[in-house]
Amino acid sequence: MGMIYEKIKRHSQKEDYPFHMPGHKRRGLDIFDGVHPYEVDFTEIDGLDDLHAPEEMFRASMDRARSYYGTRETFYLVNGSTSGIMAAIASVCQLGDTIIMSRNCHKSVYMAVELLGLKPVYLYPKVEEENGLVTHIFCGDLQTIVDNHPDAKAVMLVSPTYEGMTMDVKAAADITKTAGMTFIVDEAHGAHFPFLKKREERYLQFPTSAIECGADLVIQSLHKTMPALTQTALLHVCTEKVSIRRVQECIDYFETTSPSYLLTASIDDAISFGIEKKEKFEDYAQRLYWLREELKKLEHLSLVPVDDPGKLVISTSKTNMTGKQLYDILLNNYHLQMEMAQETYCLAMTSVCDTQEGYDRLIQALREIDRNLVTKRPVVFSKWMMENELVYVPNRARAMEMTENLIEESEGKVSGEYVYLYPPGIPLIVPGERVDQACIDKIREYEKKGLKVRGMADPDGKTIKIINEQ
Repeated sequence: MGMIYEKIKRHSQKEDYPFHMPGHKRRGLDIFDGVHPYEVDFTEIDGLDDLHAPEEMFRASMDRARSYYGTRETFYLVNGSTSGIMAAIASVCQLGDTIIMSRNCHKSVYMAVELLGLKPVYLYPKVEEENGLVTHIFCGDLQTIVDNHPDAKAVMLVSPTYEGMTMDVKAAADITKTAGMTFIVDEAHGAHFPFLKKREERYLQFPTSAIECGADLVIQSLHKTMPALTQTALLHVCTEKVSIRRVQECIDYFETTSPSYLLTASIDDAISFGIEKKEKFEDYAQRLYWLREELKKLEHLSLVPVDDPGKLVISTSKTNMTGKQLYDILLNNYHLQMEMAQETYCLAMTSVCDTQEGYDRLIQALREIDRNLVTKRPVVFSKWMMENELVYVPNRARAMEMTENLIEESEGKVSGEYVYLYPPGIPLIVPGERVDQACIDKIREYEKKGLKVRGMADPDGKTIKIINEQ
């Protein structure tokens, strides 16, 4: 066997419980019925349809999905939400167009802006002061930006965020519709919402999907919170404003011409599971409610209130421990793998495929850790994300002559590359933006705390590419 397979096989045999994506939690659906994956690894041959021109099995499956979601069309994606986001933007924007976008968009949005030569206008979300958690966009701010940029072709927003914060999508849809702009929502972390619609008798309520709130295009990552294989996603065309044919053309640009039928089968099965196994989702909501109630009893650690109850944001802000330290202790001492860590919290992702045994282990671990902590005064974060000066649009910046410069000596200079914290992949600096001291300090602060700063060409993270403006 190859070294990669041997590595992941050994990793799968560990006792680490997965509080991270993918949502199948390595125990989801046995869609292959014990058959070796190589035996059913097909692509476009006679009798098996073509994902890029669906007529038979793909058409029937996509029609069922479209009917359930209530969309004009639902496209299956095997290159993740990244391909869906890029296709969505390309389907409504052309070279030189203006796009209004939230600054906390995933890096795939920035890539689309760069590739398509778009002019970005940023909306800056509010930051929760106690944990530095990026929350949501105020619709009042959106209205102001829309009024100031009536030529913008599209508005691109994130709801929910990585940590489970949502915005008033319906109000945002009303604003964009009145302005005549196409409204695109990155709902990558909300693929489970359509299967957990609000019910009065349920203690725990989940947000309503952007599909039902007036968005024109919605992108969802099935693999993040549903029982589906990694890379599986959906692109929903929800309104008459967008051409289905044009969206299909743009998907062809960004998705492989040889889609894996194993992944498409996983998409089909995940949707079938959601439609046919309602009781599983109700059981998930009930157990999740119990879990959250138990975690509320902790003395020092706490749950940050978020809109998606499936995201457990465990705060260390009032303790003598960092989020990264909690993340490491949970993994090394209790064999619980979290999704990610930030300065004052770590994130546990749950799904319909979690077990009660997994929840019990998390509660027991956090109780033991909590007993050994002491209370301290929490750090107060800025209420807003850092705003960088845009000197050149990304597409132009990338084409300019650059030199490598020590980060500490780059204040006032214009960046030629991205710098982002991963996860979640939200840029601190975008090509064409001026680097200031606050940004330099933030990069070094993240590195000292063991967080992963990515994007720079220099693997050691000492230098950054700077545009030669002379």
